[in-house]
Amino acid sequence: MIRIIKILAVAVALIAVNVQAEEQSSVMNQIKTQAQDTMGYVYNKITNPVLSSQDIQCLARNIYYEAGSEPEEGKVAVGVVTLNRANTPNYPRTVCGVVKQKDVVTVPSRVTTVKMVKTNWIEPAKPVEEVQTTWVQKAVCQFSWNCMNVPKIKENDPRWQESQRIAYELAEGGYEDYREKYANALHFHAKQVHPGWKLKRVNTVGGHIFYE
Repeated sequence: MIRIIKILAVAVALIAVNVQAEEQSSVMNQIKTQAQDTMGYVYNKITNPVLSSQDIQCLARNIYYEAGSEPEEGKVAVGVVTLNRANTPNYPRTVCGVVKQKDVVTVPSRVTTVKMVKTNWIEPAKPVEEVQTTWVQKAVCQFSWNCMNVPKIKENDPRWQESQRIAYELAEGGYEDYREKYANALHFHAKQVHPGWKLKRVNTVGGHIFYE
């Protein structure tokens, strides 16, 4: 009888140990899950920062003027490039800053002047053209429409409405597939332009070619 009681006592002790282990494991799993959720929240805030209403409008305008007539993927790709730049140290920190960015470059300028030159005392003076090259500073927009006299946006334009919808969806972290596809894209140009960039091509969509 005493032996049976000892066996039962050992069994109860083992059960208690197992229960305690399971409880500890459950607590650890809860802590692990909470940590993962927290890290995921922080990661999402870093990769998908909250945009102001002004930034969203700047994003929509860039999509509209750069890709208003492009297919949806083309519009989204332009939007992702804009957001990528805002998250890259070499560019302005805000979407509006990225969209409005201008670089000052020095370019040659040929100036032609006409002088009246008299070759001898008998013949009358003749006009002679003189060409001089000077170097001037010029502002170059990262997105060309900012340096152009673009038409005013009409609120009922379907292209503008779609550009706004895409901008808002991107601001909410949408289009995950396209975000992944164009995750490293920072540049694009129209197909008919040949800048000779030595960059890795990401994709061609609509009338644009995108690069890392």
